[in-house]
Parts: sequence; C-alpha cells; structure tokens
Amino acid sequence: MIYIAGDKHGFEVVKLVEGFLQSRGLEYKNLGVQNKDEEMTLEEMIPKVTSKVLQNEENKGVLTCGTGIGVEVGANKFSGIRACLATNEKIASWAVEKDKCNVLCLTAWDIDSERLDKILSAWFDARYDGSEKRLKMFEEFNKWH
Repeated sequence: MIYIAGDKHGFEVVKLVEGFLQSRGLEYKNLGVQNKDEEMTLEEMIPKVTSKVLQNEENKGVLTCGTGIGVEVGANKFSGIRACLATNEKIASWAVEKDKCNVLCLTAWDIDSERLDKILSAWFDARYDGSEKRLKMFEEFNKWH
C-alpha cells in the first residue's frame, strides 16, 4: 500500500500523484489535506504516513509540502524511515536502489507534471540493490552521539 499526504501547498502535487498511481493500478490512501483550502500541519501529516509505512516493509510513502524539505526532515526523525527529497528521476531511483528509501518527498513549489511523472516512474520502478552494509553503517550513526 502507498500512503500519500500533502499540506495545502502540496494539494495539486498530491492530485497528480493520485493520477499516476491510478494509472498504474497501485493501491493508495491519501492521508493529507482533501482540498486546497484545508489546513494541516506537517506535525499532523508526517506521523500519519510514517506510521503506516512502518507497519509493513512493502508499504511506501509519498509526502509533499512547499519545499519538500520539511516533510523530508520530519519523516527522517522516525526510526526505520528513510525519506528522500527527489527533484529528478536519478535521485528518485538511486534513493531506492542504493539507500532503500521508503518515503519519497516532493517539492510542491517547483514541479511540473512531466518531471513529476518521471520522478514517480523512477521511484516506483526502482529496486533495492541489497547492499545491507551501507544501511548498517547508517544505523551505527545513532550510537555516535
């Protein structure tokens, strides 16, 4: 299952993401704002998606806000979440292939539908390369402070 959410700035991007997922026959649930005038803080939105992603390794998340940075930083505070802000298809695919990212973060202020489609295609088509060494090293970072 794919869990998506956006704040009011990301509403239009969420609608494009929904269209992409529908075209691929992928099951999803929108946990963010349901219209462009609705208010939802990142503090409300991010845990809704990350908690669902953490329930099953097959689950994925897509978060968007104005810059995309707020949702990326917030999501990465949850243990087990590996969120990336992807602004092009190479970043999207490598985030999955090399870093096993499970939450895709998107900017809502600087995106067009063609580029978004490429980013989403790259993200959902990518497969993790299985290199656990890097992920284990990242987990060790928590012990350094």
